[in-house]
Amino acid sequence: MRRLRPLFCALLIATALSGCDSMPTRASTSPEQEMAERLYAEGDFPMAAQAFLDAAKRSRAQRDLLTLRAAEAWREDGRIEEARPLVPMIGERRLDADGLLRLNLLRAELALADREPQRALDVLGQPIEAVPEAQRDRVYFLRAQAYAGLDRPFEAARERAALEAWLPAGEREENAQAIASLLGQMRPADLQRASAGLGRSDPLYDHAARQLRSLGLAMPSSAGRTGGVGGARANRVALLLPRSGPLAAAGEAVRDGFMAAYYADAGEQRPEVVLYDAGDSVEQNLQAFRDASADGAERIVGPLSREAIGALFEMGTLQTPVLALNRGTVTPPPGSQSFALSPEDEGVAAAERMLALGYRRVIVANGGDEHARRVLSALGPTFARGGGSVLTEIVPPEGSPNYSAEIRRAIAAAGQRAPDPAATTLDRSGAVQIDVDAIYLAVRFEQARLLVPQLRAAGIFDRPLLASSQIRGADGNARPDRDFDGIEFTELPWLLGASGPGLPSQDESRALSTAQGASARLFAFGLDAYRVLAALPALSRLPGTSIEGASGSLSLDEFGQVQRRPGWGRFRGARAQLIPSEETGMQLDGGAALR
Repeated sequence: MRRLRPLFCALLIATALSGCDSMPTRASTSPEQEMAERLYAEGDFPMAAQAFLDAAKRSRAQRDLLTLRAAEAWREDGRIEEARPLVPMIGERRLDADGLLRLNLLRAELALADREPQRALDVLGQPIEAVPEAQRDRVYFLRAQAYAGLDRPFEAARERAALEAWLPAGEREENAQAIASLLGQMRPADLQRASAGLGRSDPLYDHAARQLRSLGLAMPSSAGRTGGVGGARANRVALLLPRSGPLAAAGEAVRDGFMAAYYADAGEQRPEVVLYDAGDSVEQNLQAFRDASADGAERIVGPLSREAIGALFEMGTLQTPVLALNRGTVTPPPGSQSFALSPEDEGVAAAERMLALGYRRVIVANGGDEHARRVLSALGPTFARGGGSVLTEIVPPEGSPNYSAEIRRAIAAAGQRAPDPAATTLDRSGAVQIDVDAIYLAVRFEQARLLVPQLRAAGIFDRPLLASSQIRGADGNARPDRDFDGIEFTELPWLLGASGPGLPSQDESRALSTAQGASARLFAFGLDAYRVLAALPALSRLPGTSIEGASGSLSLDEFGQVQRRPGWGRFRGARAQLIPSEETGMQLDGGAALR
């Protein structure tokens, strides 16, 4: 812990030697007390502590204050445990407000030593304006430690930012590094969300902006992120999708899904939908936006291209609000939103599911493609923040069906990190004795068909297996054998037979080629694009609410980004089955589900 600043020490000494005018009971300063204060000033804290205790025995009126000073001397010597038995001996009745605060500072430090950060915060709950300036640095520091202990890095960083003004110049760089480390523990989306509430004058503002810039993200505006939606649905909607170029097939599937949801909408006020060809270039996308706005569109859905969305959002507040169908390079401007079918959503969901099940030590299989990379890039940090550890990876070798060498290497690596590194031999049941809770498969169906039987042969198949949606193949229709039974995987609920209000039936959709095979996920994405559009007024007004969509549970954050939590499936009898959300416990916390 940081020591008291010299000014604070001088003030304490001056107060004591002046007879503690702020004390309810005045008393003259004894020779023993004067000696104790001189020892304290000279830095001989153990002798000062003993001298304060000797003085306390001779002064009933100042016993509590002098015992407090003895405890402070031990604390200043870096021996907080020596102060522990003294703190309960100090009565609060004879302490003034300053003395009571100093007592609570000691209590907070002891609570932190006991790994009870919430107790530390409880005793430091007074408004900072009520704290004397000489003590504010220590209050900020202890609060920062407590928030860090509660895994609340943003609040910890905010306390440290407030501390900065009270630090000498030589300590500010170290404090700035600590702030950067705390903010670096947060998911980029969470950091953006929290930073939206910072005013320009907030001490944390520059630190947060610097951290976001390092991630390639902009500092969000503090107001109006989801504003401009209004309380009613738009009457005229423009759908901007490409009809040519590399995204044309994707655009067709999204369009079909959007219109299927449109015709399944039982509401009395369906909007007029006008289709615009977004083309193949950023400029064509921007021109389509300008055309739709000029034609009187009240809301625009699209485009699909990340580059076009980035260029659009960089323009700032838009004359016609947009529901973009991808993530751009910046957050949506006020009144606009973005919705994406992101692999990162699967990684976050998998990490949360494993943590909820008590899995803390896992091996992951990395298929090596872009989807696997993005899934694992989100899984790792989310899992680590919850106390989990990815022990090692299994990387299927290219051009070879034999994964045994990679599996043996992973077993050895995990065994070396286990409490008993030698326990990697087979027991009587054929299972490898290794401290691994689960195995996560971010691999394609073809890789999983080879990997899963080889995991069984290696003796680690008895661990729970979870997987990304890739395990079902590119079209979601790959037929596994019974080796897959019991594997849980993230998936779009609609692809596992889910239905609900506002969604067309599976039978109705089978007539559309885009609702089948490899395009089915984009079709479901289009279904949800319409449903999100219709629900925007309610989602904006009622934070925490969600809709149960074709692609998962959908909610809107204050940055205008649609947050998606995918569903879960499980293989049974070589068939994929939807796991009810009540069983997974993965429904959105708090808030109601909109129907």
